[in-house]
Amino acid sequence: MKIISFLGLSNYEETTYISPIGSEKVTTPFFQEALVEFYHPETLYVLLTKTVETSIPRGASESNWEALHKRLNGKVSLRPIKNIPERNSPEDVWSIFQQVTNCLQDGDSVIFDITHSFRSVPVVALIAVSYLRVVRQVKIEGLLYGAFEAKNKETNETPTFDLLPIVSLLEWTTATDQFIKTGNGEALASLLHSSNSTTENLAASIKGIAQGLQLLRPMDVMRESALLPDRIKEATPIVSQSVPPFESLLERVEKDYGKFGLVSPEDYTANSKFSLVRQLKMIEWYDKKGQTVQALSLAREWLPSLLCYHFELDPLDKRNRDEMELLLAGGTRKGSNGVPDRKSTYLDQWLEISKQTRTQLTNLWGGQSNLANLRNDVLHAGFRKNPKSAEKILDETDEIIEKLNAIAGEWNLIENNDH
Repeated sequence: MKIISFLGLSNYEETTYISPIGSEKVTTPFFQEALVEFYHPETLYVLLTKTVETSIPRGASESNWEALHKRLNGKVSLRPIKNIPERNSPEDVWSIFQQVTNCLQDGDSVIFDITHSFRSVPVVALIAVSYLRVVRQVKIEGLLYGAFEAKNKETNETPTFDLLPIVSLLEWTTATDQFIKTGNGEALASLLHSSNSTTENLAASIKGIAQGLQLLRPMDVMRESALLPDRIKEATPIVSQSVPPFESLLERVEKDYGKFGLVSPEDYTANSKFSLVRQLKMIEWYDKKGQTVQALSLAREWLPSLLCYHFELDPLDKRNRDEMELLLAGGTRKGSNGVPDRKSTYLDQWLEISKQTRTQLTNLWGGQSNLANLRNDVLHAGFRKNPKSAEKILDETDEIIEKLNAIAGEWNLIENNDH
């Protein structure tokens, strides 16, 4: 294990530091000495400005660096990091960051001591912690602070605080933000897995929602999203013990994904209408997140599902979907000789729908907008004659979603009729 520490210019008073990991106590003017006794590191790095290295504090007979060196000689491998910048310019901050990270190798275990850090160094330490965890797989054992100002004046004992749980908020925030912005829930689910066994259900729901969105499984998304509110409520008291703002983070998750929730979405006799409303929300979600392939794929499936809803058919039955697609294509199928050889069973009922409503659907399916063709163009990766440009695909996708919303309004598939 390594410890990275900072030394200041004050004339430090002797106090008894209390270990954050047990009952051990060490009396010393230097918190670094207490850390060495508490943790027994292999190496202690001490960052020094030129002033701290050479100047003698008022009332002392030697510099703090000289005094600390004498006290720790033989107890630990003591390595000074000299000439730390004394200003606070962006260049100086990056210099400190670089010198801190240079102390560590891949897979190291480290404790950061910010007790005597100066100016922007605590912020640099926080950034370094996040950076090193990701880039070098460094294990951060603690972010320690010897709270001299909180000492017990009667006993002269000073508490030691480990601020690492506060740093973990960065991980939770980043993971939550990633899930909300992209639909990738791996990081958030992983944190929930490692947090407590009682949070497993929420981890499973988040992972299920993420996988369902990624792999175009709207039924899975609806089922898992329906469980989300109760599972968030169940997990919040547990995780909030170590990450108090967790509840606020999960409120964002529930706001963004709870709207997809539907119990038993495959029950078409009770839930076809509500399923269509939620699928349209997913299409809009895909589009806003830049996931155009998924948006077009689900949009293409939404129209046959709409007609299944109208004719009270199971939209998960392929035969029903084939019939509805045939209606959207005109209601008849031509044979190889160009003569119609099949008519949809539902053609007469289809023709009872107003021409304006039917035209609105058929134009979107294969007419002016040609959703089916656009979806195929995208899914076949443009391997066809005269493929559409990426910019054209994005523009036409936006137009298609506008038309889907217009159709939803015509068919009364709107939020205030939802349940």
